[in-house]
Amino acid sequence: MARSPIQRKAQAAWKRIESLGGHGVWERELVVVSFANTGVTDEDLTVFRDFPYVQILDLSHTNVGDAGLNHLAGLDALEELAIVDTKISEPAIKAFQRKHPSVKITTEPPPKDAVNPFTGKPF
Repeated sequence: MARSPIQRKAQAAWKRIESLGGHGVWERELVVVSFANTGVTDEDLTVFRDFPYVQILDLSHTNVGDAGLNHLAGLDALEELAIVDTKISEPAIKAFQRKHPSVKITTEPPPKDAVNPFTGKPF
């Protein structure tokens, strides 16, 4: 069965995410993408035009700034955004939060004794 143009775009976007050093989970019920600790740039985040399904996105420890945050405006499924140690300004974060009030934004690292619920190991 041939894939639709939307499916082909999404698959190409996922490959681009991986080529940029990103990784994650792309399942029917859960879509997570992490670019944490990668060289991803503001412009690289245009990939989400063709992959708007992300529910959880981690951009922590990157050089992403305010312009990159603008590329996330179309992520209607976004529930959580981690932006610890980025170049995103407080005013840009507040503006994003006003437009996306249901998105939980994390700007601080987890406590030193926190445990990853998926691995059972410390963060």
